[in-house]
Amino acid sequence: MAKQEPISLLEFQARFGSEDACREHLFQLRWPEGFRCPRCGSKQTYVIKTRHLYQCMACKHQVSVTAGTVMHKTRTPLVAWFWAIYLIAHDKRGNSALSLKKALGVSYKTAWTMAHKIRKAMADRDAQYKLAGLVKIDDAYIGGPSEGGDKAGRGTEKTPVIVAISSEESGQPGFVKMEVVESLDRETVDIFEARYHIFLQRSFFHPVQGN
Repeated sequence: MAKQEPISLLEFQARFGSEDACREHLFQLRWPEGFRCPRCGSKQTYVIKTRHLYQCMACKHQVSVTAGTVMHKTRTPLVAWFWAIYLIAHDKRGNSALSLKKALGVSYKTAWTMAHKIRKAMADRDAQYKLAGLVKIDDAYIGGPSEGGDKAGRGTEKTPVIVAISSEESGQPGFVKMEVVESLDRETVDIFEARYHIFLQRSFFHPVQGN
């Protein structure tokens, strides 16, 4: 899957600073080769400007550029949605609903709903990614030291996690799959490999070829 080129804050503002610009972008994503009715396949349409809908001239089916997206039937401006997506995608902490409320000037309830829908859409998208090429698997432990000691590694009370990362031809890291597990035994790793279509050819936790 092709990666998106990074975009600066000023570039983002220039490209998506109006409702019309946001709708045009969604139109191009939905119909890159021009409108095609999802019901009958006709290319003939006219715009109902007051409702921002495209109506097929053949079967009269009406469709919106936001149909099938987290923005469908929203009352929140598309510009706010685009900014919310940008902020969440560019903040490694995920950007809280409170910070979105302050940045976008919306209610906390609206900010929370937007953040929840965006994160779910991102998780659904990430779930479709497959590790390919050279895949490396390793274990990690998450959490602070347990009470009464700071023992690390296997035997610790920290949460064990299996991590698999694919490498691109350039050697740069590609996609990552992480999963919290009960233990790091062979059976658990086998289940992890099967879920993400990774097949170890040799030893436990060794670079492998993905699908």
